Amino acid sequence: MIGRDADQYKNGSFTWFIGEVRDIDDKENLNRVKVRAFGFYDGIHTPFLPWATVMMPVTSASKEGNGSNHHLEKGSWVVGFFRDGPSAQDPIVMGSIATQTKGKQDIPTESSVDNKVYKSKAGHLIEIDNTSDDETLSVTHAKGAKITIDKDNNLSITNSGTTNIESDGIITIKSSVKTTVI
Repeated sequence: MIGRDADQYKNGSFTWFIGEVRDIDDKENLNRVKVRAFGFYDGIHTPFLPWATVMMPVTSASKEGNGSNHHLEKGSWVVGFFRDGPSAQDPIVMGSIATQTKGKQDIPTESSVDNKVYKSKAGHLIEIDNTSDDETLSVTHAKGAKITIDKDNNLSITNSGTTNIESDGIITIKSSVKTTVI
């Protein structure tokens, strides 16, 4: 029988934490990380930390192969709660906390109020620029190749390497001046 003060999912005590991601290599690929929850797991070596489930936004279905994976990296600071209350063995990560690491801002320098940016660990960059009258979407490879759609719906591809277009079907390039079928 579960006592009134026992940890439980229903009517249990809400226990939250702030912590640092220590491991992202989830061999079962279940979108989990290991977090050193400050004040709870101090002194516990990383291999012995429990796996924390990463809560995803409602725009990620997280069902039968649909959805997305988290983008946390080792060293990310996170906030979460323990699903099992004070027992603190079943952590859920709710979000990351942008801070400064080694005196450097932990969000991409390209970001701003109007420019929403995702920058990968390798340096790939996705930018959604919402600047009024200059809205632009761009994807930049870490080595410099770039695809841009500007405010006038013009598409450009910039690349210092080789650009290949392969198709088993017809490739049609249309413009207001000329149509070319390759």
